[in-house]
Amino acid sequence: MSPTYYRLSTRIARRLREAGNPLPKAQLAQEVLASPQLPQLSWSGKLLEGLLDGRFRNHGQEVSLWEWDYPFPPRSEPVVVLDLETTGLSPEANEVIELAFVRLENGERTEFQRLVNPGTPIPPFITRLTRIRDQDVRGAPDIYQVLEEAWPLLAGATLIIQNAPFDLGFLKPRLSRLGYRLDNVVVDTVQWARKALPGLPKRGLDALAFAFDLGEVHGRHRALGDVNITTQVAYEMYYMLTAGSPRPLGEL
Repeated sequence: MSPTYYRLSTRIARRLREAGNPLPKAQLAQEVLASPQLPQLSWSGKLLEGLLDGRFRNHGQEVSLWEWDYPFPPRSEPVVVLDLETTGLSPEANEVIELAFVRLENGERTEFQRLVNPGTPIPPFITRLTRIRDQDVRGAPDIYQVLEEAWPLLAGATLIIQNAPFDLGFLKPRLSRLGYRLDNVVVDTVQWARKALPGLPKRGLDALAFAFDLGEVHGRHRALGDVNITTQVAYEMYYMLTAGSPRPLGEL
């Protein structure tokens, strides 16, 4: 499927969220899909039927959202959506310069964001990408101090990470040096996208934000900004994959 397909599906979901209640299919087709160029209601109605993915509950002539029936994440499952910014791609040769996550548990949201002193100069291309400068991290704690502070919030939670092998490559050995074992259930949103958005040509965070019609993305390439985007795309994909049958995230 092309990104346009998923963008249109998300616009239907957004219209339902605005309404806060089920809407007739004919109304959704007219409001979301019909245009001066394609005004035929019968055509847009057929298109709408093909756009109703796992997020939608079909009531015959009306449509609602499964998110109104069960929460993301499940109430019995604490979840941490996490992201790192680093000085490069190698966990052995490079260092973390920012760690951020949100912990979602029983309807509560806890934010954690820390700059990290890497102990080495930040390469200019990383500063251009992240806008994090040497002077920004000069007085910051090192990664081990930050991980000691973060560990109580990480322990026992399901982790949601975009391109998880990259972040885990930095986190696991550093936590191990502190005596902590990161054996959490891990959800990689890249892998979720393979299941939820088949045929999407790219599955990077920018591509997923575009596919889910998130509009102007703020804070990209800063850890907390990327966490917020990852949370939004994970939310959409959770309902696409569960389709009315709520399950623990690690089972999807």
